Amino acid sequence: MPTRKNPLSARRGALAIALLALGALASPARAQDWKPTQPITILVGFAPGGSADQIARQLSFAAKGIIPVPVVVVNKVGAAGAIAAQATAEAKPDGYTLFVGGGSETTSVGNHKALPYDPRKSFVPVLKVARAPSLLVVKADSKYGDMRALLAEARLAPEKVSYGSTGEGGIFHSTALVLEKQTGTKWLHVPYKGAAEAMTALAAGQVDSAFGAYEEMKPLIDAGRLRPVAVFSKSRSPALPNVPTMTELGVPVAIDNMKGLMGPAGLPEPVYRYLNDAFRRAVQSDAWKDYVAKSGITVDYADGPAFQQEIVEAYETIGKAIRK
Repeated sequence: MPTRKNPLSARRGALAIALLALGALASPARAQDWKPTQPITILVGFAPGGSADQIARQLSFAAKGIIPVPVVVVNKVGAAGAIAAQATAEAKPDGYTLFVGGGSETTSVGNHKALPYDPRKSFVPVLKVARAPSLLVVKADSKYGDMRALLAEARLAPEKVSYGSTGEGGIFHSTALVLEKQTGTKWLHVPYKGAAEAMTALAAGQVDSAFGAYEEMKPLIDAGRLRPVAVFSKSRSPALPNVPTMTELGVPVAIDNMKGLMGPAGLPEPVYRYLNDAFRRAVQSDAWKDYVAKSGITVDYADGPAFQQEIVEAYETIGKAIRK
């Protein structure tokens, strides 16, 4: 004889299923409601005045009125940006600690030495905002008239020509190492704590040349104290249309220095979505556009996943070139 169903049990079962369904529908809505309730810190691995520092401070300024809490910039200088990167990798993934990444600390340093973090796995990129081709500059009154003259001098003897960079193992150091391998030369590397220090040393005649990003060098170039001789990118810089690329000079070295915001691995999806949306709106603001126009940086937006792919590709490209 068939067992009679208990109407009360059936109703309870239906109610339970309905509540589960409502919960599943409500979760995404609740997740999207995340908003910061305390200051957000952006760590910068280089000294004040460099491109990473400038970008962090301008993003902080542009985010006012968009993000309802202060965005504070903190410089943790050293190890070509790796100190700030490590601090971020070890931070709680709650959206309150970010750093300016995509350059030396995530694409270059790990190819030179062991790091306490994995540049390809320890972070969640939030967005990329800019890219900067490496430039090589000399003093305006340098005896080296162009890049060919520098190379000719470098071929005479190992370490005959010196260059400054933003640190051992940094992206500009890696760019120089790739140049050395492509040309069979050996230059004298003089590392500094940041771009401002390297540019000051070059202007004072302490080194023959220096690698850096255009926005870091722009004030001294505009003042007639420094002169760019080569662009290490696939194409000429719109801001420096008369400066040849290394590829044009017969040496195919093209390494762009990417800049964006990154958080620690494990950053929850709703937190990523909020930060990506907020800072994407910030880089569409008049404040950011004004900075771009004055600084000469090359705007290059990418969302988190696309930025992650570019970081991995750059890391592997530099690694293969150095070990070649």
